[in-house]
Amino acid sequence: SGAQLGHDSAGVRRSAVHFDSQDRYILGVNGNDSGSARYEKTLPVASLRFQATPDVALYASAGRGFETPTLNELAYRASGASGLNFALQPSVNTSVEAGAKARIADGLLTAALFQTRTADEIVTNTNIGGRATFQNAGRTRRDGFELGWQHETASYWRTQLAYTLLDARYRDRFCSPSPCVASSTVAAGNRMPGIARQSVFASFGWAPPEGWHAGAELRALSRIQANDVNTAGAPGYMLAALQAGYVKRLEHWELNAFARVDNLFNRRYIGSVIVNEGNARYYEPAPGRNWTVGAGASYRF
Repeated sequence: SGAQLGHDSAGVRRSAVHFDSQDRYILGVNGNDSGSARYEKTLPVASLRFQATPDVALYASAGRGFETPTLNELAYRASGASGLNFALQPSVNTSVEAGAKARIADGLLTAALFQTRTADEIVTNTNIGGRATFQNAGRTRRDGFELGWQHETASYWRTQLAYTLLDARYRDRFCSPSPCVASSTVAAGNRMPGIARQSVFASFGWAPPEGWHAGAELRALSRIQANDVNTAGAPGYMLAALQAGYVKRLEHWELNAFARVDNLFNRRYIGSVIVNEGNARYYEPAPGRNWTVGAGASYRF
């Protein structure tokens, strides 16, 4: 069969966020820390989809994004002075993506290449005693690739595979924490902390619409950096999980029960990091083997 017509779309969005702080504790040397900030941006987006064959679709998209500081990020100034950190600016990113979706052997194969370039990336500056301050770090770039596969047989055996490669790096030199000293200089090309370069997810199970269902899952993440200068990091890990349940339909009612065990082999691993923690206590342990059991009911009107 020949190629089919494509489909394209475009849009624009205007975003505006306003922060206002009214200081009502003004006494002696404790001055007036009132202030306000307004962030706004016009953000275009466009996409194109081309149906190459009845089973293969190609697409491409491009757009701009806008991330304002949160109240938590504005809460403290790195200098220790009182008042909100209104010097913090929003980050603006430009993203492009191209990919394909294809039906092969009764399954769906998806693949995508993407890149995001960001200006004024908001990053952790200091993180001491549970109090974090933030700064703008210049330009960053994220290059990535995603590959996915989903398949389900007529007898309800279901397979899902997903792989992501994400190379996230700083493009400009800056200091973290500031002011600059040799040990706090972040070189252009350093990896961004808290982001795994590779991740894998796989699941296989039996999932009929009613009755018993069960399955197994595998998740894996590669090493992640714990600070901007890339002198500390958490090793990668791989985890397995099992799940099972039962679904029963009675006229308008649907009853379900389920049980799940995560970290099946009781691995010890670092589940998250506190980026740039001032005392080098970056690492937060994840739970060992853990169980979840539950039940629910829903009524369809």
